[in-house]
Amino acid sequence: MLLILYYIVILLYLISLLTHLIKWRKIEFFAALLAVVSNGLILTLIFSQSGHIPVFNIFESFLFTTFIMGILGLFSIIPRIYSNNIKLWVWLEVLILLCITLFFPKEPAFSAYNYGYIYIILFHVFRYIALALMLYSSAYFIQFILQRERAERTSFLSQQGRNFLLLSAVMFFISEYVGIIWCQMGWGDFWSWSQNFFQSTFIVLYLMLAFHIPGKGRFSEDIRSVVGGLTGFAVLTLTIVRSVVG
Repeated sequence: MLLILYYIVILLYLISLLTHLIKWRKIEFFAALLAVVSNGLILTLIFSQSGHIPVFNIFESFLFTTFIMGILGLFSIIPRIYSNNIKLWVWLEVLILLCITLFFPKEPAFSAYNYGYIYIILFHVFRYIALALMLYSSAYFIQFILQRERAERTSFLSQQGRNFLLLSAVMFFISEYVGIIWCQMGWGDFWSWSQNFFQSTFIVLYLMLAFHIPGKGRFSEDIRSVVGGLTGFAVLTLTIVRSVVG
C-alpha cells in the first residue's frame, strides 16, 4: 500500500505539471488536490507503521516536505496573475524531491528509542518546514528573474520571495534552538563541532548573506534574487549529503 500510494503521488504531481503546461486549470487543480491528499495519506500510513513522526530519513522527510509545498502551491492566496506561474515551479520542485527519493530506500526509518523525544521531533519537523518554505520562496525568485528579463512588473514576486525566505529562516532558527536544548540535555553542552554543526553554520551564514546584500539598484536586486533563489537548493544538497555521509 505504501509503495502504491507513493507512485500514485508521483503520477498525480506529474499530471499537475503537465496539465499546467497545457493550461487545463481545472484538471490541474483536482490532480494537485488528489496529490496532496495522497501525500498526506502516505505520511499517516508511515506514522501508523513506524510509530514516529515521518521526518527521520530522506524518504519520510522529503514526503513531509512535498506535502507542505503541495499545500502552499495549491492554496496560496496570491493574485491569479502570479499564482499560475508560481505553481509551475512548485510542481517542478516537488517532482525533483520525489525523484531524489527514488534513489533511497522507500520505507519508514527504523524505529529508535529517541524518536519519541520531543526535542528531536521538533528539531526535524521545523528543519523540513524550513526547507519547504525555502524551496517555495525559490519559486518566486525564479519567476521574478524571468519576468524581470521581459521587463514586466516584478516587485510583488521579489517581495514575496523575500517574505517566505524570512519565514523559512525563522523556522530554521527555531529548529536550531530546539537542537541546542537537545544537545544540552543529551550531552551536557549546547555546541560541539562536527560535520553537522558545520553544515548548520554554513546555512546560517548563507541566510545572512541572502538578507544583507547591499544596494538598491537593479544589479543588487538581481544578485539578491539569485542568492535567495538558490537557498533552498543549497540546503537541499546539504540535507542529501548529510543523509548519505551520516
